[in-house]
Amino acid sequence: MYDLVPPSMKAQFNLINLPNQSIKLSASLFDKGSNKKNLSSYTYDKIVLFKYSINLKNSQINLDIYNESSKKNHFTKMVLGSFLYQTAIKYSVSEINIDTKNKSALDYLVFGFLQKDFIYSVYKNNSKKNLYKTSYKLSKKYLSLLNSINFLKELVTEPSNIIYPISFVKRTLKQLDKKNLNIKILDKEKIKKIGLNCLLAVSQGSNREPRVMEISKKNSEKNVDILFVGKGVCFDSGGISIKPSGGMEDMKWDMAGSAVAVSIIKYLSEIKTNFSYAGIVGLVENMPSGTAYKPGDIIKSYKGINVEVLNTDAEGRLVLADVITYGCEKYKPKIVIDFATLTGAIMVALGQHYAGLFCNDDKLADTLYQSGLDTNEKVWRMPLHDDFDKELNSPFVDLKNIGAGRYGGSVTAAQFLQRFVPKDTKWAHLDIAGTTWKNAGDIMNNKGSTGFGLTLIADFISKYFKN
Repeated sequence: MYDLVPPSMKAQFNLINLPNQSIKLSASLFDKGSNKKNLSSYTYDKIVLFKYSINLKNSQINLDIYNESSKKNHFTKMVLGSFLYQTAIKYSVSEINIDTKNKSALDYLVFGFLQKDFIYSVYKNNSKKNLYKTSYKLSKKYLSLLNSINFLKELVTEPSNIIYPISFVKRTLKQLDKKNLNIKILDKEKIKKIGLNCLLAVSQGSNREPRVMEISKKNSEKNVDILFVGKGVCFDSGGISIKPSGGMEDMKWDMAGSAVAVSIIKYLSEIKTNFSYAGIVGLVENMPSGTAYKPGDIIKSYKGINVEVLNTDAEGRLVLADVITYGCEKYKPKIVIDFATLTGAIMVALGQHYAGLFCNDDKLADTLYQSGLDTNEKVWRMPLHDDFDKELNSPFVDLKNIGAGRYGGSVTAAQFLQRFVPKDTKWAHLDIAGTTWKNAGDIMNNKGSTGFGLTLIADFISKYFKN
């Protein structure tokens, strides 16, 4: 009886714009570590993930990778692809050939390579979204996740003269698998009729009309397992409480929360799921004009709570307040997860490497935290407490839209949102202001939009719902 040796699995990448000189890289991926001397270590957060050697032989670069990590999660598998991409860029490689006996490892490596290779620079002459091409076929689930991540990056990267509430809706509709979804678009008149007054107030300074998108899994419009909510401020000037001009161009991606929510729905609609879901996003522009809402205005929210606006740049929580209330009333979800580039204060607290997680349920929080570690889309749980909540009280009105003073701004923003979450509903709020965009890129993504949130949730649903 002979031992069966697994067949060799191969993949190839070729540079799209071929240079005058052809440089080839041959990569071999091994499942186990090696006792070879002079291997280099690839370390992340003081943990050796793999070891490797690079040498030149017969005018070809040979790269051997030995998996060392005992941690077998999404990130440690995908990072091999990112490393291969970075190596290819370093040596100006025009052709890459990959060889391994592990089909699953090869899928992860190709996925990681393609995720890192994507950059949305369509307004640069002769630019491509990818430097490399491959004929390797990813599984449907991996391909759906990759395409959804790239769509998320595309939405976040587009300028506000291209992506605004109406065009956001049109572009998203082209991406959604409508046979698996129910989709409803609320225009300005419907929004007015329903009474989403806080959302309307934020939008009233702009010539661009607001929109609300409702999306749900077919045959599951009531009592859904999970509702995803997104803040969609397609440009945030700050309104009358106008922002400083330096860096204001970044506010084109203040709609990233909505981009995450619709990209999650796109991904879920293309794979098999054993749970019901819905998504709702509120899309507006926050602009200063003669019709803009003003500091001191009092607005009656959809929930009936009267809100005093003390700062028009604290607008995202007003949009979310109405769509969270409306979404919970309509879909009666067991869990709500909202995504928002909500506060600069979260960046002061956590920088750009962790998103702020505010949650009223320990199991939900723990699962999101673990998924953050396993995907490297890391979240850090922040406090929710009555001491912060009291800062939003006023002797003249039900609720103020900012806290007292300049401290704890991300916490008081979350406390504001919690006022609009039904009492017995599990809820998590992800403040992604710091993690949405990185000018230098990060370990898994090229420069610009990181696509943060989608891979986190893809891993979360596999854990929480055993999907």
